[in-house]
Amino acid sequence: MNETPLDSLKNEQVNDDSNYKYNNDENALLNCVIAKDTPRKIDFLILVIETLQINATDSLLLKAKDIGLSDDYSSRVQLWKMRCTNPLRNTYTNASLSYEQVNSFVELISAMAENLYPLIRQLLSSKESKTLNQERWTIFSKRLKSLIRERMNIQRSYISSLLNEENNNFFRELLVILSLSCGEGGRKRLKSSLFTQI
Repeated sequence: MNETPLDSLKNEQVNDDSNYKYNNDENALLNCVIAKDTPRKIDFLILVIETLQINATDSLLLKAKDIGLSDDYSSRVQLWKMRCTNPLRNTYTNASLSYEQVNSFVELISAMAENLYPLIRQLLSSKESKTLNQERWTIFSKRLKSLIRERMNIQRSYISSLLNEENNNFFRELLVILSLSCGEGGRKRLKSSLFTQI
């Protein structure tokens, strides 16, 4: 069976980041560097948050202020610049995310995932009627694909395949990642998935 780009991330999260060691600072991973696909993972997770919540950018900035994040979240432009480190975007910069920026994204994504958990759970639930679940998925995937078309370079084969995928496996994995990112343990799982051991 072919692995999707986020299969490894999901597996790492389920394993509760046991391969990673933290030093005395709870936020600092030892012997790790930022993974190459971290900007892409972060940007797609935020796209899902934007799909689930109206005016999500404002909510992200407010949440960042509430939890005391840095000046990187002082405006839409600053947030946009950090997200443009994703090479699949229409507008892409060669800048790299710093260790501190990745940490702050982990805090922000985890906090937003906690707020949105009821919606995430509804989409992932297998207990509701198939018809209702299908309706929710149709609305969700349509909006997410619309955001992908708007923000990403649709000439890239990777983006084209996402837009043409009908079974929503990739989108489902993004939701699973968000659901596993809630709480203190969730932050650690998410963070571990964004770093590579050296």
